[in-house]
Amino acid sequence: MREEVIEEKEIICHSGELPEVAFYSSLYFLTEDPDGPHLSLTPEEVTFLKQGVIERYKWIILRDLDPKMRARSEFRGIERAIVNYKRLKRYAEKEQIDIKNIVPEFAKALISYIKVELEDIYLREHSLRTINCSRSDWQWFLKELGLGPNILPDPDCFFKRSPLHFKETIALFKRLNKEES
Repeated sequence: MREEVIEEKEIICHSGELPEVAFYSSLYFLTEDPDGPHLSLTPEEVTFLKQGVIERYKWIILRDLDPKMRARSEFRGIERAIVNYKRLKRYAEKEQIDIKNIVPEFAKALISYIKVELEDIYLREHSLRTINCSRSDWQWFLKELGLGPNILPDPDCFFKRSPLHFKETIALFKRLNKEES
């Protein structure tokens, strides 16, 4: 793999919330940009760059499925994990890239998130939830990840809790972490 292609994949892997945009920017830079190297990319190099998009989506989704991230400014919550999973799935289908191998990682992360959520005394006592998606999106996501619909002990009761927007979640857990310190 040529060094320029490796560097551009790294840029894609560390790009923002829309890694496809970074992919197309990299493709343009490598092939057409007047300031770029004007390369003729091999199919393998293009595939290598596309893997950067998959890796970035994976990182974003796992970030938002990690309860340890709830006090961090980059956290966006389950709702955004679902949005980004849908984007990843659309991209993978369009590009004919198999993502079955990373779906179990998402399922494992979501199970861990649920466990932490259900064990959180503060959230339970205040009838709050950081799983901020709709019930229908939740059910769709569980099915996509190959998880059973009864992963929550009492879904009716759980979804009656007030959902926190990701900004509210960040503020709450920053405050709770300070109080614990």
